[in-house]
This record gives sequence, structure tokens and C-alpha cells, in this order.
Amino acid sequence: MPHEAYADDELASLYDLVYQDEDADLALYEQFARRGQRPSLELGVGSGRVALHLARCGLPVVGIDSSLRMLARLEARLDPQLAPNVRLVEADMRDFDLGGETFDLVYCAFDTFEHLLTIDDRIAALRCVARHLTPAGVFVAQMRSLTAIDWSPAPSALTHDWTRRDPATGHLVTKLRSSSACPAAQTTTDTLIFDRIGDDGSVRRRTIEVTLRVAGRFEMELLLQGASLRLRSIYGGPDLSPFDDASDTMVIVAELEGS
Repeated sequence: MPHEAYADDELASLYDLVYQDEDADLALYEQFARRGQRPSLELGVGSGRVALHLARCGLPVVGIDSSLRMLARLEARLDPQLAPNVRLVEADMRDFDLGGETFDLVYCAFDTFEHLLTIDDRIAALRCVARHLTPAGVFVAQMRSLTAIDWSPAPSALTHDWTRRDPATGHLVTKLRSSSACPAAQTTTDTLIFDRIGDDGSVRRRTIEVTLRVAGRFEMELLLQGASLRLRSIYGGPDLSPFDDASDTMVIVAELEGS
């Protein structure tokens, strides 16, 4: 993940607790990975939610991430059967070079691309993608749709998202969230509060802020052009449904110009 919020072990473990049940997009990346003959490349592989699924399907994947804590969590999950299918590289998605290796699929899952907050960072990342695609390869990224965002600038009331038991410690963890938006900058900020209840009833709180920048379909087309890529398809969800005004999600599929 390209976000400093996951820079320590506890917050990396909380990331897993948040997204442990997210699986709606796994079939999407598996479908595209099966089309190619080479390993897939995941940008912001994190602790391996998608990469481990591909590996369990017998599909090789290379994962890059700038967070050593997240990579360590993924590496710890690689049993001898999965390990040959997963290669991990500490790298920033805005500036990476895998020594001329190219891929039939490069993907950026689950709004990870939105962590890149500037135009320069986004074009830099897309240029890295272009350098690592085969002539027939595709770049797939899932992001939020502009119409799915509550653009209210004022912070929302603090809401209770869930209370779950951390399987690693047995502690109950409660997640609270407040959200705000900056329409002019096309950013949203979530304030996430995690309360961990210890065996003795004590409560330890961690708070992080996560800012993401949303992009529209036509902005993405211009960014792709700036990296010698072009939009091939756009969908409204990981089920490849049509993209329209009711879509909460935007899935872009891009290819090299001239392919």
C-alpha cells in the first residue's frame, strides 16, 4: 500500500481486519490473469488479499509495495505451496523498475490508485505501468465513481462500522469512522478510530486519517494518454457491468497505445 498509515505492525494488522471479508473483486483479477501467459503484477499488493487468491489458483504474481510491514504480513502467509507463485518487491508504484520484466496484466485493486493525490504522481505511476506491459498486456484498476461520493465538506457524525475479534490476539476491536470531502480538490478524508479492548477491559485507541483523490472517467483517459496508454474498456463494477450514472465503482481497462 502506498500509504504511511500502514507503516507500523499494528496498523498493518488493522488493515487486514478491515478488509478480511472483501472478495467481490477476486474473480475479476483472476479472469484477467488467466488470459495471459506471464505472471501478473500487482501495484500496492499490501498483505496479499488479491495476490494470495491468484497464487492459490496456481497463477504466478509479482507484488510491489512501499510498506515493509505489509509485505512482511504477506510473506508470513506464504506456505511452501504458495511461495513459488509469489514474488515480493519493496518499491513505490510511482517509481519502480523490474529490470525489463514485462507482464500481461498489471493491476491496482480496491481504490489503491486513489492514494496518489497529485497529477504528477499518477502519471509517474502510469508511465511505470506502460514500461512493464507486454504489447498485448492490460492495466486494470478499480476506483470509486464520482457519483458515489458524498461531497459534503462538513465532517460526518462519528459512526460505528463494526466490532470484530482480532484472530491474532483474541481482542475485540471496534472501528469508528467520520468522513469529509473537499469537492474542489476531489478528495475525501476518512478519520478512522480503532478501539482495542484488552483482556483486562482496558481500551487502547489508534486514530488514522486516510485521504483519497477521486478521478472521473475523462480525467483518467487524459492521464492514460500522458503515459502512452489508452482506455480500452470501462465497467461499473468487478462483475464487468456497464458503467453509468448509478455505478458506485469504475473499473478501467487500459492498453498500450498502438496495441
